[in-house]
Amino acid sequence: MKKIYHIPHSSTYIPEKYLSEYNVSKEELETFSTILSDIKTNEMVDEKDAIIFPYSRLFCDVERFNYDKEEMNKIGMGILYKVNHNLDLIREEPSLEIIDFYNEHHTKLNNITKLYLEKYGEVLFIDLHSYSKNTLPYELNKDSERPEICIGINDNFQNIKLLNDIINKIRDFGFTYSINSPFSGCLVPSDYIDDSRVYGIMIEIRKDTYENEDGFNRIKSLLNSL
Repeated sequence: MKKIYHIPHSSTYIPEKYLSEYNVSKEELETFSTILSDIKTNEMVDEKDAIIFPYSRLFCDVERFNYDKEEMNKIGMGILYKVNHNLDLIREEPSLEIIDFYNEHHTKLNNITKLYLEKYGEVLFIDLHSYSKNTLPYELNKDSERPEICIGINDNFQNIKLLNDIINKIRDFGFTYSINSPFSGCLVPSDYIDDSRVYGIMIEIRKDTYENEDGFNRIKSLLNSL
């Protein structure tokens, strides 16, 4: 089984061309982007095994679904954010051409998954994120527990042995964990959502867990053991 690490939110970069769309300063954007970004997750795994989106989620969030039923659309945090983590307005009319960045990224996900399935037969798609110790205003599930690691799985996830293996490794490293709390589900490449050869697991790491070198190295070792 071949692993693919998907890292969609590690960057804070917004292309210069689009900065004029925002109604806050570049410095404020950097602050907001840092708060929402999964800082250093791109350093936790070997980049040759990872697909990393190189732009801030305040510019384009490739984790959102591109349809009207996306639940974050109702608060202005769909693919193209209009608000920040505090739900303060940061842009009113994002350029629709930015959707091209979204489509290109998802095409890449589908293509690499197709390639690996042809070569290895099965794929473990690990969607890697981090989250703050305290609930942020934009979060929909505000009353859930916030362990050191949150595991997200979809309703159709069937490989219980794989899930148990991951849980046991998390336990071995001494981390607290929960399943689908405070965040749930897992992005899977769109062409392979119902493909039994592709197993999607989301790993969300509480940011204070890796804020020091020892914690970071433990998390890195855990991820490399999956």
